[in-house]
Amino acid sequence: MIIGRLNDLVENKAFTEKLQSKLLFLKEADFSQAPAGRHEISEDLFFFLNEYETKEAEDCFWEAHQKYLDFHYILEGKENIAVDHFENQRIIEAYNAEKDAIFFEGDVHSIITMNPGDVMICFPEDSHMAGIIADNKQKVRKVVLKVEI
Repeated sequence: MIIGRLNDLVENKAFTEKLQSKLLFLKEADFSQAPAGRHEISEDLFFFLNEYETKEAEDCFWEAHQKYLDFHYILEGKENIAVDHFENQRIIEAYNAEKDAIFFEGDVHSIITMNPGDVMICFPEDSHMAGIIADNKQKVRKVVLKVEI
């Protein structure tokens, strides 16, 4: 997992060309008029523009992916994302190739607070639970860029 401010990560240039180009895409794209939902970019790249209200952790879910990396990029609002290694979780729904998701249950031990401009890159071993209330319940608008591995 990689976490940081988008501008800092782009300027850092410490990543592979593939990751760096996707960070640059997030920085240069104008998401201001994009409606919520799925947006195709190419055969192996798409994003979801998600809009939701944060909620209690017990109302959220753990997931991990095998085919795509998740780049969570916060546009508006503030949320907590719980993170863990998938081996510390109990599988409750086996891998579904169509959804590219495994669903888990487990305790929350590590929480990352995400603010506008923050990016979290989740790899296949990173189980994550997004949408958790940070300071108070609020609307979050974010991009989840799906990058084929």
